[in-house]
Amino acid sequence: MLVKKSAWLATAILAAAALAGCGAHFSAPGAIDRTFVVNGPVRLEITNARGDSKVFAGPPGEVRVHADFRVKAWSAVSAHKRVVELSANPPISQEGTLIQIGGSLPASSRLTIDYTIIVPADSQIHATSQSGEIETSGIQGPANFVSTSGKITATAISGDVQARTASGKIQLSAVRGQVEAASESGSVNLADVRGDVRVQTGSGTIQLAEPGGAVVAGSGSGNVNAVGAKDDLRVRTGSGNIVLTGDPQATNYWDIRTSSGNVVLQVPSTASFRFYARTTSGDINAAIPIVMEGTAGRHALRARIGDGKARVEVETTSGSIALH
Repeated sequence: MLVKKSAWLATAILAAAALAGCGAHFSAPGAIDRTFVVNGPVRLEITNARGDSKVFAGPPGEVRVHADFRVKAWSAVSAHKRVVELSANPPISQEGTLIQIGGSLPASSRLTIDYTIIVPADSQIHATSQSGEIETSGIQGPANFVSTSGKITATAISGDVQARTASGKIQLSAVRGQVEAASESGSVNLADVRGDVRVQTGSGTIQLAEPGGAVVAGSGSGNVNAVGAKDDLRVRTGSGNIVLTGDPQATNYWDIRTSSGNVVLQVPSTASFRFYARTTSGDINAAIPIVMEGTAGRHALRARIGDGKARVEVETTSGSIALH
């Protein structure tokens, strides 16, 4: 019996070793170049399972697509055959001003494609990626991005932007339209967005710089930091800290609430708003000149800063509140 078990074990080890050796895939590279003539604003649709997708603004009237890809197979012959097939029939098509890229390919871990696409500036885009990055610059939009784990980067977009990712980062800048951004665990960084902003994360940090419109931001456990806020502002966190630097303008309303995070507000000496702060167990500290309105205590404060034209409300359960 012992001999049989030993023989069976040896056979299993040899089989596993052979299988591991077969697991070393053959790899073969390839490249694709296509140019399309267009007449009118372009609608670009990208579906990329594995690989990066980069889109930039170029001259009007044409769309240029360059793709670098790599195929993995069980043999060199199979890899080469697949390269020839993809080169002859790439997943790139045109229907009028609609350019579709990658949608006809099944999701496969044996194929990675990196796209570089040049489109007219008046183009709009809808891009989906699983593990690769999405990068876009200089187009009109609207722009819609969906990613599982890859980073989303967009800059100089004239229209609205929507970006959603599970664990990837989102970085948007110089957007003239509105922005909606959501990430489960990745961070969101927005800079110089002229339209209204709605942003939500599960555990990722939210960074806002110079928002031009109203802001609605929320995070479960991530921090929220905003610089240059002036318009209406609504911020919610579970356990993340909130740090806001800005100047609420007349008639604007800042509504800031967190469960266990700290809140820090930094305003200029010319700021003008009524300040209402409440905390269950934390402290409230005001390090700027204020005029008390009603009774004040360690856990509650009603005050006027300047002429009191705007309204700022801050509430936290166990965190502290500081006004600078």
